[in-house]
Parts: sequence; C-alpha cells; structure tokens
Amino acid sequence: MNIYKLLNVYQRINSPKVKLLGILALHLGKQRYLSINIDPVMSCNFRCKMCYFSDAEAAKNMHGKFTTDDLEVIAKALFPRALRLQIGCGAEPTMSQNLLQLVKLGKQYGVKHITITTNGNLLTYEKLQKLVENGLTEITISAHGFTKNTYESLMTNGKFTLFTTLIANLSRIRVDFPDFRIRLNYTVNTDNAAELIHIKDVFKDTKPNVVQIRPIQRIGKSTYNNFSLQSIRGNYNQWITPVVDYCKQEGITCLYPTLASLDTIESINYTEEKTNSLADSLPYFYIAPYEGWKRKIDPYSESFEDYAHRTHRTRTILEALVGIGNTKGERSKTKSLTYQVK
Repeated sequence: MNIYKLLNVYQRINSPKVKLLGILALHLGKQRYLSINIDPVMSCNFRCKMCYFSDAEAAKNMHGKFTTDDLEVIAKALFPRALRLQIGCGAEPTMSQNLLQLVKLGKQYGVKHITITTNGNLLTYEKLQKLVENGLTEITISAHGFTKNTYESLMTNGKFTLFTTLIANLSRIRVDFPDFRIRLNYTVNTDNAAELIHIKDVFKDTKPNVVQIRPIQRIGKSTYNNFSLQSIRGNYNQWITPVVDYCKQEGITCLYPTLASLDTIESINYTEEKTNSLADSLPYFYIAPYEGWKRKIDPYSESFEDYAHRTHRTRTILEALVGIGNTKGERSKTKSLTYQVK
C-alpha cells in the first residue's frame, strides 16, 4: 500500500460529499481510515526560528509526556482504526524514551504505515536500525536549509554535520531495508528557497521517496517573522520548478505549492483562524500529552467507537451530506494545504 497514491487519489476528488460518503462507509464498516497523529512528548531539542518553540514563553509552557501505560491504552483504543500512524507533529519525538515502544505498538495493532517526523539530530544509526526493525516504515526529515550557515541559522541548536550523518546512516539502513521510505519536508522562506536545488548534492547517495516543499506559515509567535511569499512567487521558475523537474526525473514524489496556492497561503498567514474542511479534517486524529488531554478522549475508559458516538461523528457527517445543521465538526490540529502532487 502506497499512502501517497491514496493521498493523490483523495486530493483529486473535488466533491466534499463524495469524500464524506467514503469516510462514512469506512467508519460504519469499522474499517481503517484514520491517520493517528501523536506527539509522545511535548518538547524539542531545537529552537527553529520559524517554529513556536523559538518563543521562550511558549517553549516554557510546552511540557508533558505520555507514560508507557498511556501509550498502551492509546494504542488499544485508536490503532485498530488507523491506516497511518504519524509520530511527531508539533514536537520532537526522538526526545521520548518510549519512542520504540510506540513503533512496536503500531506494528502490533497492524498499522501498515508508521512514520516519524524528526529533525534527526538525536538519531544514531543504532537507534534508527532498532526503529526500522520493529516496524517503522518511513522517516520524515525536517530541514530549513541545505548549507551549514542557513541550516544552523534557521534551526537553532541544530548541527548540520548531524543532519548529513543521518542521511549517510539512512543509506546504510536501505542496504538491509530497501523498502524503507525517506521523506523530506523543506519549509521555504525568502532566505532559504534558493538552496532547494542543493537537494541533488545533499541526497546524492540516498534519494528520498517524497519531497514536500512547504511554504512558511505562521505558527505561534516565532522569531522569524517574514511571512511574505512574494519573492518565492517571483522566483518560482528559478527556485521551485527546477526541484519539481529534478524529482520527476528521479522518480521522486514531489508535493509542492502551485503559484495560485501561494497567494492563498500568504493570506492565511495574516489571519488567526485556519480551519480545514470537514472532509479533510475527519480522517486526522491528533493526541498529545498537553494538560487535560483526556478531555478529548480518555483511552483508559473509552474506545474510538465510544468517542465517535459521544461526539456524534456519524450524525455530523450525515448533516454535512444533506446540507443541514451547523457542521463545525472536529478540527485537526494539522493544517492541510493545496499541494500539487507529481
């Protein structure tokens, strides 16, 4: 199963009602359709300038971690309905001592796609090998630059040498696990977009399966505050197009913003309210050890089915389908943007 082919098909469906009918059928049929997005720990070893962790006050309030018992009951409650397990959403999962346990639980409950999003600086070859041996199917590497100066300037506390060491280690991993997938998430801004094309050099020995070019977004009170995308728009054919062409040539799936979507993204960067459509948000279930997290779902006493019944998930979908009621529904904390997929 290729999760990105499924994503491509889903994105090509223009009708929200068709999407909702599909979700409803999977939900009522007790099939897997969820992407469980989990932060096992609310902390990070970096203070990236485009991230809310660069705000000292916000970082001070980011704390909490799931215990081994927490993860056991979360897995029992949610993973049987998971198509995908995304570990690491708003924090650095490699800081969790229970990361390996979480990957093992995903495999135990039959989740086919288990991925981790990380800056990778804490991942040694041995740690990475253990994760892959026990069920990790993909690593998503976050990067904000392909030169030492840019990388270490935008990713405060990060070491470019550790980033390149990770890539070398991934090359070794693929010798024994050739199907292991590598994804690169590159957040572009005015100061680093021109470096995108250096992907040819940085990943010359270990090509990623997927490259996602993510325009900068406002997420909290970050140190970096130039959210204008005009220079990227003006240099699109010099900065973005060559990378898209390179990925196509190398057989790499490329998720990239279109020129039209850059204007939309820039407009929401200067607004506070960012919500996804019901059809796009329902498959995502975010859980993290923030204060009062059990108010969303208490896996010690309820399953996903109990949660869905309590939050009227079926009724919410039906109301949206017939166009009645106020279908605010649930909202994922993961924002989805309009990407072209090649």
